[in-house]
Amino acid sequence: MNDKNLHISDIEERDDSFFSKGTIHWEKSENEVWAELEKEISKKPAGKLIWLLHPIIQWSAAAVFILLLGGLGLVTSYTKTLECLPGEHILAELPDGSKVDLNAGSTLQYYPLKWRFERKLKFTGEAYFNVQKGKKFTVQSEWGSTQVLGTSFTIYSRDDEYRVTCITGKVQVNAPGNESVVLLPNVHVELEEGKLVLSKMFKPENALGWKNNQFFFANRPLIEVIDEIERQYAVTIRLQPELNNRNFGSNFSKKHNVEEVLDFVCRPMKLKFVKQAENVYLVTD
Repeated sequence: MNDKNLHISDIEERDDSFFSKGTIHWEKSENEVWAELEKEISKKPAGKLIWLLHPIIQWSAAAVFILLLGGLGLVTSYTKTLECLPGEHILAELPDGSKVDLNAGSTLQYYPLKWRFERKLKFTGEAYFNVQKGKKFTVQSEWGSTQVLGTSFTIYSRDDEYRVTCITGKVQVNAPGNESVVLLPNVHVELEEGKLVLSKMFKPENALGWKNNQFFFANRPLIEVIDEIERQYAVTIRLQPELNNRNFGSNFSKKHNVEEVLDFVCRPMKLKFVKQAENVYLVTD
């Protein structure tokens, strides 16, 4: 054995002698150390992720809430308006299959997205309603409301005039002051000086004549007749104010032109009319 090998052997003996004098006591085992490290590694990213997601969750919830409110607002506020212009007659169909014949110069407004839950509409003018059976059906006008479940009826609601005629089924008419009446077929009601006045055995053709371009007037103010002629022919007719409340009782057909109709109305009342411009007339005494 040479000197080099003796030197190495001597070092190994001294090392063995040094490390054999005692043992190193670790506070935690290797397995415990790794377990704690894994615990910390898994805990910190999760905490950071929650911290990052927290505002995102809040904003997402707020966005969903806003969308829900917007959707609800759309359902409750979206309206559809049908307008029958002067000189026209139109047939409108509602979402449940109910049909409305609109006379000239009439307007109907309802909420399509709420219709399945609430059959309610606003109406001005004159119309014939043929209502499908189902939930309560309400027509609101300025001077009253009409409620049915499934029937047919006419409504006239213009200015301060309000009239309802029941054609089939039953109709409940409500007026200001909590007054209400139930109409049976061929029963007619009018609002006179704030009170509902019934007319039994009313002739339905008088209320439905306009559907066939026939117009019936039984002792009605002349201004009402003139207004109807304006609507049917899309013209302007000026009536001297002192003639407004003179009464007219007869009927006319739209098969005649506007000047023939004016002559038919004016002659028996000893009135005259003159043409002032295209589609503009003046009725005088």
